Amino acid sequence: MVLAAVPKGSVRAAHGRQTMAALLHHESYAARNRNGQATIMAVLRALIERADYDTMTTRPGWEALITATGTSRTTVARVLRLLVAWGVIGRVAAGRQAKYAAAGPDGERINEAAVYVLCTPSPLALVDKVGTPPALGGSHLNKKELTHTRAQEKNISHGVAPPRLIVEGAASGAPTAQVPWRPELLWPAHRTTKRHVQRVAAASEIRYRSFPLRCMTPKDVASSCRDFFLAGWTVADILHALDWRPDGTLWPHSGAPDTKDAWRMRGWLRHRLSAWRTEAGEPLRSRDQQAAARAAALRREQEAERRRMLERQAERAARLDAGDSPAKVTAMAQIRVIFDATNRKRVARHYPAARPVHPGTGA
Repeated sequence: MVLAAVPKGSVRAAHGRQTMAALLHHESYAARNRNGQATIMAVLRALIERADYDTMTTRPGWEALITATGTSRTTVARVLRLLVAWGVIGRVAAGRQAKYAAAGPDGERINEAAVYVLCTPSPLALVDKVGTPPALGGSHLNKKELTHTRAQEKNISHGVAPPRLIVEGAASGAPTAQVPWRPELLWPAHRTTKRHVQRVAAASEIRYRSFPLRCMTPKDVASSCRDFFLAGWTVADILHALDWRPDGTLWPHSGAPDTKDAWRMRGWLRHRLSAWRTEAGEPLRSRDQQAAARAAALRREQEAERRRMLERQAERAARLDAGDSPAKVTAMAQIRVIFDATNRKRVARHYPAARPVHPGTGA
C-alpha cells in the first residue's frame, strides 16, 4: 500500500532530507512568494518531524498540522494537495471521521488520521534536453545559492563542520541506516572551539547526543558549557563528564530529571560539570587533555631513552677505543641502566601527575 501510493515519477525517500531537497528544487515552489513558501515549508517540516523512518510514512493529523503551521484547515488541505501533485508526498490512506470508522474491540469509534509517505523525484525520471535530473537527497546542501535559508549564513559558516550528507543513490526504497532529520549545525566530537558560532555548533552536537538535554536550546547548552569550551574542552569531554566523575566512578544514570523544563535540565547539567571544577571554580583538565598530556609525556620519555641509548653506545665505543676490556664496558653499561631506572622511579614519586590516571578517565 505504501509503494502504491508513491506518485508517478517519484520514489519513496530514504531520509527526510531528500523530501526537503525535492521541495526546494521544485520549480512551482520557487515561483511562489515568500509567504507561500513559508507555509508550504512549515507543512512539510511538520510531516517530516512526525515520520516513521522504518516505513517513511507520517500521520500527524489535522490538529498537529494546524498547530505547527498556524494556518487554517483549508490552507493545510490546499498545501497537502500541492505536495501530492508535485510528487513530494503520496497519500497512503485518507482520514475518516469517527462516525464512518470501524468500531474497535471495545466498540468505540475514533477519528482516523490520514497517512502520507515521503517521496523524492526518481533519479531515473525523464528530463528535457535542456533540463537537469533531480538532485539526490542532501546534494542541495552543497549549493548555497539554490537554498533560501542559507543566504543569511554566508558570514557565520566559516570554521563550522559541514552537515552530514546521506550516501549518493540512497533515493531508492532499499533499507538504509536512518537518523532523524536534523537541520542544526554539526560539530566533530574531538575538535575544540574558538568562536561563538563554533560553540553553538558543539552545543548542538551535545544536545543531539544526550537525549535529556534536548529540551534545552543549543544556545542555552553553549552558555552553560562556555567556560569549559574556553578551557579547551571538546564535545566528547563534556559528554564524558556527564557520565563519569573525575575519580573514575560513574554518575548514576537515573540522576537526569524526567522533565521538559529547560531550567531544571540546566541545573542538572551545571551540577554534573561542577564536579570537574577546582576549588577556585576553574575547569579541570578534560579527558582529551589528559590523554594528550600522557601522549606528550610518553614521547618525551621515548626521546630521552633514545638519547641515553645513543650516549651509552658512544661511551662504549670510546671505552673500547681507550683500551678497556669488553667485560668492564658491559658492567658499566648495566650499572648505568640500573641508575637510570632508579632515577625514573624517583621522578615518578615526586611528580604523581605523570602517572596514568584511572581507566574511567582515560582515552
